[in-house]
Amino acid sequence: MKIYNYEVPAVLQHTEPLLVELEGESIGTVKRVYSNPIKRVIDSTLDYKYFVKIESEIDGFPKAVCKKIQRKGKIFFEAKEDGAPIYRIAYTGWKALIPEVVISNGETMLRVDMDRELGSTFTYNEEVVAKWHTSFDDTRNVFIAKFEVEEDCPIKNPALLLSIAQAVLFIGA
Repeated sequence: MKIYNYEVPAVLQHTEPLLVELEGESIGTVKRVYSNPIKRVIDSTLDYKYFVKIESEIDGFPKAVCKKIQRKGKIFFEAKEDGAPIYRIAYTGWKALIPEVVISNGETMLRVDMDRELGSTFTYNEEVVAKWHTSFDDTRNVFIAKFEVEEDCPIKNPALLLSIAQAVLFIGA
């Protein structure tokens, strides 16, 4: 198992790169990006949840991006890494109090069970292959994020997993 750690300021509009650590060493970044300044201004009027795009880079892996998409009243996310198929992340069971999240690229499908208290789990073939959890440090006004990834996780690029977690679980719909 690999455990990735990073800290996120308690403001959704933060766009500075956040350092990602593995075993105490800085190995990459995750950051929120806007394609142009106009989108950022518009997003400020919409609680910073309309234009969501997260980029992540981890040493030795392709760069990954996860972007929120809204079409015809439906909200979903698309995540991609250089040279690989696109993953679609969608909410299922909207009528439930806490909807289920599914990550799929047509071949591989993971389910994300969201739990704010215990952490969100990524499940593949009924086995938990990753877990993402945050805790709030009110003395520094930051969230401390911890992402545990098992060796048998079908998504091998940690940058892709981090961009999905940051976009879907931290910022959300």
